[in-house]
Amino acid sequence: MTSLVDDAALLTELRGLAARGRHREVLDRLERLPADAIATRTPFALLAAEAHGRLGAHGEAGRWAAAALAVARGRGERHAELRARNYQGAIALEAGDVDGAEAHCAAALDLARALDDHAAQARCFNNLGIIANLRGDGREALASYQLALAAYQQAGLARGMAETQHNIGISRRALGDYRGALAAAEEAVRLAERLGDEALSALALAGRAELHLVQGDLELATAELARAAATYERLQHPVGLAEVWRLEAGVARARGDGAGAAERLRRAAELARGQGSAHTLAEIERDLGAALEAIGDTAGARAARERAVALYRGFGAGAAAAEIAALIT
Repeated sequence: MTSLVDDAALLTELRGLAARGRHREVLDRLERLPADAIATRTPFALLAAEAHGRLGAHGEAGRWAAAALAVARGRGERHAELRARNYQGAIALEAGDVDGAEAHCAAALDLARALDDHAAQARCFNNLGIIANLRGDGREALASYQLALAAYQQAGLARGMAETQHNIGISRRALGDYRGALAAAEEAVRLAERLGDEALSALALAGRAELHLVQGDLELATAELARAAATYERLQHPVGLAEVWRLEAGVARARGDGAGAAERLRRAAELARGQGSAHTLAEIERDLGAALEAIGDTAGARAARERAVALYRGFGAGAAAAEIAALIT
């Protein structure tokens, strides 16, 4: 059994690593502790949940979030209970359980309001924005993101502001507002780099690169994706790397290399499938269908699109599923 002083010192170290996006190192340090030392201490269990979730291991993240929630409830640690609820909502989102995520977010938002916790409210609004975006309602998503951004600003949390700006960029791009999307993406990159969080910087760079790709600036997109890929490889972040490979496949297609694009998308799908990231995998399968059709593989394109439709329907993205289903012949 470690002392309270030892616990405090270790927590300070782990929180510092997490703040810099070094989640693999957080897990390496936690794995040196006895299993019950993590399971019986809500701060350690929450750190384990966050680190696993950030690295795409959603099953493990869910297990530690549930453990943290049980301990927090038993001890009356309401702020820890709130964080665990937020993590459960985010994990459910990644796994494609949108209804479950919405229930967790609603419960977390009620508790955050009761505790007057602006940071937690911001996380809830951000997750509700992601849910709206998955369901194809870009304007509702933006409304939630604006509430999240205001709450993060009130709490003074630049990390949350960066993540929300990244999400705003995605929704504005989907609505055809490329100028607004680029402004949000630029702010996400600026905030992430100011924080020195490598994983967050890679996420923001990939988001900005996708905008460059959509607008036809292939050289800039390629350069930013190379930076993001190098970071994700160094951090051993499979979900982020799968998303970068998806975008690199888009660059390859734009340059006329259909076969190269299809191969990169197959690799990306394999990586995302092993991590349980439903939304990332759905986008990869959607793009794979288009890439295979472009090189004349009709059967392969149909199979990829059918997988994409099943995934999109699974997490309630009916409009996206219908759009892809219309392409299946």
